[in-house]
Amino acid sequence: MKDREKLLQLVAKDNLSGKSQPWLQELATRYKVIKSPDTELTSEQIKELGNRVDIIPPSIAMAQTAEESGWGTSRFADLGNAMFGQWTWGDKGITPEEQRKGKGNYKIAAFETPLDSVMGYMLNLNTHNSYKLLRKKRAALRRENKAVTGLALTETLVNYSERGQEYVKSLNSLITYNKLSQIDEAHLNDKETILLIPTGEGAD
Repeated sequence: MKDREKLLQLVAKDNLSGKSQPWLQELATRYKVIKSPDTELTSEQIKELGNRVDIIPPSIAMAQTAEESGWGTSRFADLGNAMFGQWTWGDKGITPEEQRKGKGNYKIAAFETPLDSVMGYMLNLNTHNSYKLLRKKRAALRRENKAVTGLALTETLVNYSERGQEYVKSLNSLITYNKLSQIDEAHLNDKETILLIPTGEGAD
């Protein structure tokens, strides 16, 4: 959100050249709008960057990591912090015990930490062509000043799994049953931490 806010401010002030260019080019390279950080951005590329640099609702992330990692108990989560079942054809990954036929020599992407897995997942949804519909729907919600929520975007993840609509249905059930929509409205702040300590019967 910090990157998005800075980007929108630069666009609003029409301050997209000079000192702002290196930062924009690095951001556009990271979000795969351009291939090289020394490429000057066009107006269309700036617009596309605005569609990509945005949040993934926490409720979707929570539902998908529960679905993809078996609530954190899968072999892939254990061996490589693979919380979202992302595929890779590179060297760094975990080979499934039974690879699906016709899919090539793919692996499940492994990460150094769970946070790295989350960051990889967010970048995947914000850049891959399979999730272009998610970005389009999210941008439409922004234009209409509507909340970007998990339940508003689950239908756009039909390509995340070969299960298609059944996968979308499962995500909706996870979000609804576990009341995950509440965390779409939550946010972190810098205030003093409050610890809630339960007390049992007979406690002082």
